Amino acid sequence: MIDELVDYKTLTNEQKEKLKTNIIESKDARLLYLYLHFTSGEDIENISKLILDTHNLRYIRFMLREFKIGNYSLFIDYILKENDNPGYLYYVLYDIDYLSDEVRIRIIDKLIELGDIRFTIKALYYYFVILGLYSEHLFNTMKELIESNMNVIIDKDNFHAVLDEAVHREDYTVEEQNGFSNNCIKGHNGHIPSIIVCHINNTYGIALKKFYDKSSDGSAHFLIRRDGLVKEIVSLDDSSWGNGTSLSDTSDVYYRFSTSKLVRDTKDNANYYTFSIEHESFDGSLTEEQFNATIGVMKTIIKYLKDKYDYDFIIDREHIIGHDEVAPIVRTKDPGNKFPYDRIIDELRKDKDLC
Repeated sequence: MIDELVDYKTLTNEQKEKLKTNIIESKDARLLYLYLHFTSGEDIENISKLILDTHNLRYIRFMLREFKIGNYSLFIDYILKENDNPGYLYYVLYDIDYLSDEVRIRIIDKLIELGDIRFTIKALYYYFVILGLYSEHLFNTMKELIESNMNVIIDKDNFHAVLDEAVHREDYTVEEQNGFSNNCIKGHNGHIPSIIVCHINNTYGIALKKFYDKSSDGSAHFLIRRDGLVKEIVSLDDSSWGNGTSLSDTSDVYYRFSTSKLVRDTKDNANYYTFSIEHESFDGSLTEEQFNATIGVMKTIIKYLKDKYDYDFIIDREHIIGHDEVAPIVRTKDPGNKFPYDRIIDELRKDKDLC
């Protein structure tokens, strides 16, 4: 059934109707969501209600971030009533672009009520600094929260700077790691890596901890901080855990879901044939220091491929892509619409030794 959905546009009308009937009768949240995904929202009002009826918070969030539902407040009401997971609530705020200001404030109020300082600070930073919004109610709540927890006086002249320090404070106090992370696969399973995948992570410190945590499932070859500091996490000789795809259609990172033709055409785990670069950012925008560091890292990768494999890396948007192109079901803002792909490609092409 999954492959039929992937190939939906090639089906006859009769096959499409039969598939839709089977999916509706299944009452399976994942199948219902994937139906919307691959039909570009066909019959969305009906299908969205069926997904809500499953009470599956994972696919309710996936659906909301991809499609603007007419009565989306109904879904938000359900989420706020039934869910007390701070991380989930933060990513509802972060992933869904069309939320009204009233809904955003309700979500942040719920985070404050739950008492999770880390996700509350991230949510306030996202609201005030990244989105550039303002609420007197949230400002007063934030003032009380920060002054009681951080022993700092906050006012309307300094609150952006205080939030910036609060959300990034772990970046500059996190314990530095030596050597490469064990979160990797040795070698490349016979592949010559031909794709560079760009990622973002909200904060350097959290990413660094995760990439060296043996109990986590993530890593990248490089992590680039806002100030341009570069940390090599995984050797270029090995495969990081940044771009994993699966050959199983039961996985939300099934390789056929990818929007990259290169990934769809390579029937293997994408970790084997990609390099990953993680950037500290909320929306894909890079500081000038980060941009310059990214160019340096990509040049290092391109030179490595030439020296080790005599392979000429192709500098274009098919070979420099985002994580959201590898795994579009689970990633929508990675690295985000402000990531400077064109500028990076133009800068790399200026180096005649690379072309």
